[in-house]
Amino acid sequence: MSNKFIMLPICYFPRRYLMILQFHILLILLLFPTKECTMPEASQEGLLHSFKSYSDVAMFHYTVPKEVLRATWQFAAFMDGQDCPERKVHIYLQWGSYPVISINNDTFPSDMYPKRNQTIIVSAVTTFEPKTTAIVPVYGPESGDWFVGAYLSHWDEKVQQQGLGHKCHYSIGSVAIWTQTNSIENIPIGCQYPLRTKETTSYYKIYIPSGTWNFRVHIWGCNFTLYTSRSIHEPCIKYMALQGRSLPVFNHSNPSEIGNFTMLDSYTFTETSPYEDSYYYLMIISDSIIEVNIKIVTSECPIRMTEKSFVRQYLDAPSFSKALAQLHMKDITKHRSHHNDSDSSKSPYNELDVRNQFHSPDDNLDDPCVPRYQLARIKHSQTFSGVYLLQGREWLTSWVMLTDTRPVITQFNILPLVDIGGTLDISAHLEMDKITTRQLVKVKLCIRRGRVPNRSKGTITCEEPKMSMNLSSFDKHDATLLIPYPQPDTWYVALHATCHFNGHPVNCEMEEILVSLDIRTRQCVFPGNYPCGHHGICQEIHRDILYFTSCKCFEGYKGWGCTDATSASPESSLLLTTMILTLSNGFFIPAIYLAVKRGLYTEGLVYLATMLFSSLYHACDQHVMTYCVAKYEVLQYSDFFSSILAFWVTLVAMAEIPTRYVSLCHMFGVLIIAFGVESNKTSLSSILVPLGMGVMIPMGTYAYRCFQLRKWRKPDRISKLLAGLLLATIGLLLFSLVETEANYQYVHSAWHMIIAISLIFLLPPSRMEEVGSGTNSFSDDSELLDYKDSPGTPIFTVTTGQENLVIASN
Repeated sequence: MSNKFIMLPICYFPRRYLMILQFHILLILLLFPTKECTMPEASQEGLLHSFKSYSDVAMFHYTVPKEVLRATWQFAAFMDGQDCPERKVHIYLQWGSYPVISINNDTFPSDMYPKRNQTIIVSAVTTFEPKTTAIVPVYGPESGDWFVGAYLSHWDEKVQQQGLGHKCHYSIGSVAIWTQTNSIENIPIGCQYPLRTKETTSYYKIYIPSGTWNFRVHIWGCNFTLYTSRSIHEPCIKYMALQGRSLPVFNHSNPSEIGNFTMLDSYTFTETSPYEDSYYYLMIISDSIIEVNIKIVTSECPIRMTEKSFVRQYLDAPSFSKALAQLHMKDITKHRSHHNDSDSSKSPYNELDVRNQFHSPDDNLDDPCVPRYQLARIKHSQTFSGVYLLQGREWLTSWVMLTDTRPVITQFNILPLVDIGGTLDISAHLEMDKITTRQLVKVKLCIRRGRVPNRSKGTITCEEPKMSMNLSSFDKHDATLLIPYPQPDTWYVALHATCHFNGHPVNCEMEEILVSLDIRTRQCVFPGNYPCGHHGICQEIHRDILYFTSCKCFEGYKGWGCTDATSASPESSLLLTTMILTLSNGFFIPAIYLAVKRGLYTEGLVYLATMLFSSLYHACDQHVMTYCVAKYEVLQYSDFFSSILAFWVTLVAMAEIPTRYVSLCHMFGVLIIAFGVESNKTSLSSILVPLGMGVMIPMGTYAYRCFQLRKWRKPDRISKLLAGLLLATIGLLLFSLVETEANYQYVHSAWHMIIAISLIFLLPPSRMEEVGSGTNSFSDDSELLDYKDSPGTPIFTVTTGQENLVIASN
């Protein structure tokens, strides 16, 4: 037994948490002693988010090797502050592909099959200190890719600027270990082979090649090797089990598990629909070292290439149905006369011919194989955009020709990581002209992953009804099955045609029945320009080597394809919130008018730009009645930049500094604001740094004038100044503390209105009005501090009685 720890680099993962997880690993190894090699793998931590769309899911990827007896995953969820509220974490563990996650009973499209057989769902609670962990053991896991998806329960998150207070962050760490069984003996097929056990539990593997139709494993002649005096009725083998692709596990539900096998017993495992190109594992449990004989007998059914050539010639005919009727229809009268003949003449391919052509190589295996065709994979340039077609010697086609004498099976491959991030779309169309026959033609399709669909008396049977489709020449010519995030494997589609007349099954009048089998992978859900319908957008999500697509719904719609309208918002409500966000910027009009009237043209221009950019940005930021005059990023930058610049020019105007310095302050503010907004639009520093520097301009000017006058003077417009500052403070508090995702439209609209109104009180009076009135912020009956540029007078002139004191400032 060798224990080797391989720890990958872990980002954002506290060292003490990693040490605790390592301690738990050692504890698991002590609790589950084994002679096999235990290999651990640590995954880096991922940030957790509340689930609004699939892009919020933290995704981990593992590669489990072959012949693993037990794999154990351990999860621990954390938060970065003791005062942060605890959140519930939902964890999905899935083999092969990304887990299909549905919350709050969200619906799927009617023709979608989202069920998974191997999805494991557990939950955990975030803690500041790692108090509890979630441990998930999986016995006999299938080898290959395993995916873990985790997310938080949804809550109304606060819309908060970065850096304004502590914003709680949640994360999850995971560690996986597996116990691998080494040196499993391989059993050859086609000959008698003696087995000798070495341990109480022994494993053996059998390779089943591609093209195997069915196989049987015969076991007999069990003997004890240590003691010959044992009774022949004493159990020689305690338990036996045969399982494909993964190791069978003792004392677990297994339909192939056999117990109390004596020396006189024999048993045969039969697999009618085996996994092909895969290993089957045989488990033998005995109390002593034993010897037993085994023989594997297989039946082959080769994968064929399409042989008919008429499809290439007539596929592009202007009237396909008429061409088919002329080429592949017998005279109806002739068919009706044949209907009265013996069954052997009902078709050119009678049952005897089928058995002779597709016979089984072993007489004991009485299940005749049927034609099987491998579909060629045609990859398009767009991701998750491939199509599967029947391949002939010189052509490709989607048409499958059927008869009522035997089923036809097609198969195609879904590749790991490459094809699993979209949706598998299997559509079928029955090409049938109503005038060709009065019979009811039915075609049954059965889809299955990994194995050929089961057969019963020459017909195809589906274990899962939702994985089947039924076509009818009377009322249903088309059918579709959607499979989200398909698991990588060989997928099989079996087709079987039958005919009925007056409610009774009859021989088909048509020599051949044509079905168009359209199999393709695509992004998100639906074909065309709207892969998520008209109420969602298709997102492409990249996570290192992981790449998948998902729908992000809006307008209150939900579900996998944004088709669930149970919580949808009415159009009137959506229109109202959009109008509120855009038209609330109209409250800038009084401030613009007042600035122009007072001669503050720069301020008026900035307010006008702020009003326009904010309106255009919010009009483009909506999902209903979206109107974008430019790229979204350009409008967003312009909105943030002009909003902060509006505060800056207002503060410069409030300072009432000499005109020669105004342009300098404006350009300095433009440079600072442009750099901050481009660095990070949502950061608090991009707002506070320019505002902090801008506030210093009027405060510094006010302090300088008081220093020149040698006394403290109260500003003349103190009431308007306080009213403006109060409104601006209320607006900032609403923006930073009250705004959440649920009330964003209303609170943000109030922010627009309050800030626009505050500008009316903060703007200084006209310079001509102030000079004409003979008063300013520092005036009284005896003193006047003139800080305006007037012809023939210096700046900052102070007059006391009959005496003039000139203080010049450059």
